[in-house]
Amino acid sequence: MRELLRLETDRVLMIWRDAGSKPPSSVPGTHTPGRVAITPRRPGLTSIHTVVEGSEMKLPVVPLRIFEQRDYALYARVGGDARTVQITHRDPNIQLAIGSEDGGRSTFGRVNFGSQIGRTVFTVLVDARPELELELEVFPTKLDYATDYEEVLAEVQRVLTGLAFEYLRATFQLGLEVKAPNATELEWLLLLQHVVGDLENALRFIAARPSRGLTREPRLVHASRIRRVDSTVRAAVRRGRGSGPWLHREGRAPIRSRLAEHKARPTLDTPEHRWLAEQLRQCRRRIGQLLRLELTRPPSGRRRRTVDELRALEARLARLSDLEPLAAAEDPPPSGFASLQLIGAPGYREAYRQCLVLTLGLRIEGGPLRLSVKDLSELYESWCYLAVLRILSEETGSQIDPASLVAVKRSGLRVMLQRGRPTTVAFNQADARRVEVTYNRQFKGPDLLIPQSPDILITFRDGHWPAMHLVLDAKYRVDASPEYVANNDVPGPPQDALNVLHRYRDAIFDEQSPEARPLRSVVEAVAVFPSSVRPEQFKRARLWRTLDRIGVGAIPLLPGNLELLREWLRKALARGGWELADRSPRHAAIERAHDWRVAASLPVLIAVLRAQDPQQHLDWIRSSRMYYMPKTDTQMRQFMAAKIALYSPARLASSPGPGSVTHVADVQSIDVVARSEISTPWPPTRGDQLQVCYQLGPVEALEHPILNRDAAGRGQRMSSHRWSSMLALRRAREIRELLLETEPEWRLLETLRARGAKFSFDPLRPGLVDTDNPRGRAWFEIDARRARYAGASGFAIQDSAHPARFVTDIEQACAFLVGA
Repeated sequence: MRELLRLETDRVLMIWRDAGSKPPSSVPGTHTPGRVAITPRRPGLTSIHTVVEGSEMKLPVVPLRIFEQRDYALYARVGGDARTVQITHRDPNIQLAIGSEDGGRSTFGRVNFGSQIGRTVFTVLVDARPELELELEVFPTKLDYATDYEEVLAEVQRVLTGLAFEYLRATFQLGLEVKAPNATELEWLLLLQHVVGDLENALRFIAARPSRGLTREPRLVHASRIRRVDSTVRAAVRRGRGSGPWLHREGRAPIRSRLAEHKARPTLDTPEHRWLAEQLRQCRRRIGQLLRLELTRPPSGRRRRTVDELRALEARLARLSDLEPLAAAEDPPPSGFASLQLIGAPGYREAYRQCLVLTLGLRIEGGPLRLSVKDLSELYESWCYLAVLRILSEETGSQIDPASLVAVKRSGLRVMLQRGRPTTVAFNQADARRVEVTYNRQFKGPDLLIPQSPDILITFRDGHWPAMHLVLDAKYRVDASPEYVANNDVPGPPQDALNVLHRYRDAIFDEQSPEARPLRSVVEAVAVFPSSVRPEQFKRARLWRTLDRIGVGAIPLLPGNLELLREWLRKALARGGWELADRSPRHAAIERAHDWRVAASLPVLIAVLRAQDPQQHLDWIRSSRMYYMPKTDTQMRQFMAAKIALYSPARLASSPGPGSVTHVADVQSIDVVARSEISTPWPPTRGDQLQVCYQLGPVEALEHPILNRDAAGRGQRMSSHRWSSMLALRRAREIRELLLETEPEWRLLETLRARGAKFSFDPLRPGLVDTDNPRGRAWFEIDARRARYAGASGFAIQDSAHPARFVTDIEQACAFLVGA
């Protein structure tokens, strides 16, 4: 392990090593120097021998960089006459990683700050007394500390300062108190911890030198002790008021032994003391509420330390409330109370100022306060959400202030963006389109085995289209391994983060009734990650290309690198409902099913070549691009044919074998002419007969000829044309399968074959297909049972013992046929 820092005094040696397997790397362009401050804490300690990366340095500040998400090894041992050494840290998670041995003569540990950024302080204790203090600064590795990190902090603080803070973390930033109209409980507690020492000093000064007031409240005293008889005393004597036995005086009326005296006397129950006592009561009440909330949360090392600190703070305030001037003030201060003494008198002035500080907020702008900041991964996620809102606001022309629309959840010492539907921010892009941005929306229900919670969800609600989503997942992790770069061209989010995008796209369903089969609703999913790679370079990377190709990819996103995210969002906003739908993930089977549904509605004429010379007939059709057949008044399909398929009853030179459908051509136009107007190598039988003449496109051979054979392998006579559908033409391998023109018939066929059933067909007379309610024209037969697709009525089934009846789905029809 590489030694970074060595500190040595006459009583202790401390070593800080880099435990990482590879040298640390930071973002290009980060030029902020490292900083380590070493402060002596033992009186009389003036000499600390300091070595930084092999070079001797002078105190108090030496340059050294410590990085996030990296292991560091600590070691210390005593010297001289010292007996024990400890390394302490305020964060209990860091403290747990540090142990000792040899009766406390040496201590060691391995620490990792995770994604916590900022300053951190370790204290070295020798024989339980502070020896020295080590203040380090933890740097980010994925963004620029002096620019990107500060902009992320500023953007989050612009919404609400408390969003950037966390209680009790390993690192801190320097901040100051500012005026804030909506300070959080966390800010209040941090301020209280900052001022409680000065507040205690001021209150104890007041207790030692209190300013007393005068009170004239009546007090019962013995009549003999009254020195000044005023009108109040005389009135009490006349009316016989007072208490105690009666005193009889010669020649005068009797009086009570104890009379009420209104004499001015000093008191500590003043409005100033009442005001200060009320401030302490409010502080204790708020701490009690925070303490109760923290005790309900899952236990952890940090949680226990937080509870201990809250209890200690509450006990400290309780002791201050017991000070004589404050204990004497039991009632609340007068309404609208103001006092020059509270503002200007010694002690009172300082206490008043500290209480006013508690009404302020905080700001990370440098200052005397040590403020724990959220992990950078959480800050980055919040900033990404705010960046998306700002870009959509600019692109849609909706001038909004995210701070006024973003919902924030306050729960004691936790301040975070509200998750789920309540945080939805809507943008009206056009009259019929609404774009909604939701933070951490959770999808759950009976169709989801695991709830799905993408970080950012952009929803397009476009007229009559169902909701279509874009998913963004903020990942403060970057994989820069050679294997990753070789596969994706640039560093990017880890493989598991990309796998999550595929899961979101497949597992998030459209909002519909629970009875319907779930439908996917995510169009594209992208991971945003911290990187300053140039846009023109990243556009050549695989992570960007796959986003356009399959709808899953990644985009670099930092305060100074918003161009690609803006471009991606701009493209999405420019697409209408149709275009967005076209970019939705496709399933090969669903696409094929859609194509076959369309094909089922297109009639196909199965034309029979001349038996005398089928090759001559085929060559004429190819050269003339024409086919004709007698016009009939009963077959309206003649004018609706989309394709002509050619059947040869005998072998062809180009396709030897049994009779089969061998060629197909598109119908380009349809005319009605007399047979005599059609020139053919063979003479017409009736020249005046009207013919339906089809003008064809190129005549092409089928990849798989449709053979004329039945279930037993025998051929059947086929001397005249037949009608079928494009679906049957694409799927059939035998002539009998051309009878199945509709999708439900093919579904039944596949189901029967999957169950190994042997069946035959009984065709009906061909007729015009009702496109709104197509029906099958072939009975499926197994022994004495048979079934036929009957359109909207389902399947008609019958056997020798029962007349035709109807069932609703294929499973019932199949079960009937196979006798299940």
